[in-house]
Amino acid sequence: MRRNQGFILLETVFEIFIVCLSTLIVLTTFASTVNILKISLEEMIYQNLISNAAMEIIIISKNEMQNVRVYDSKYVQGDFKEGGQVGLYYDNLTKRIYRFRSQYPSRETLISDKVIGFSYDENFLKVIFNEENIMRLYIKPESSPLPQ
Repeated sequence: MRRNQGFILLETVFEIFIVCLSTLIVLTTFASTVNILKISLEEMIYQNLISNAAMEIIIISKNEMQNVRVYDSKYVQGDFKEGGQVGLYYDNLTKRIYRFRSQYPSRETLISDKVIGFSYDENFLKVIFNEENIMRLYIKPESSPLPQ
């Protein structure tokens, strides 16, 4: 074997090493970009679910529920404007909040899961989604009509 062939062999090995190293750099950059995109999309989806749940709770509380008749630490129930009962039910075990409507055959509809806390005190409904997202909603009681 001549000296030139050894140098060419060493140069070829070095070039293969450089190509492999640059390929690894490109792949890790791509993988980290995909990972950042995945984390961002998961956060956007989670925030969207919280926003939708908050809007649904507001719609039920403001538009559908007239008088709050029954309430405790996990349940708020009032009169539905079209007759019957409507309310919100919180399950401590599964950390979910449901809509209750007496006219529906299934009676309960899932609004949101992963709810940390739920309470109704002195006309205020408090729903805690996480440490950053807390909703405190005033539900105005309907006054009864005066007798004439």
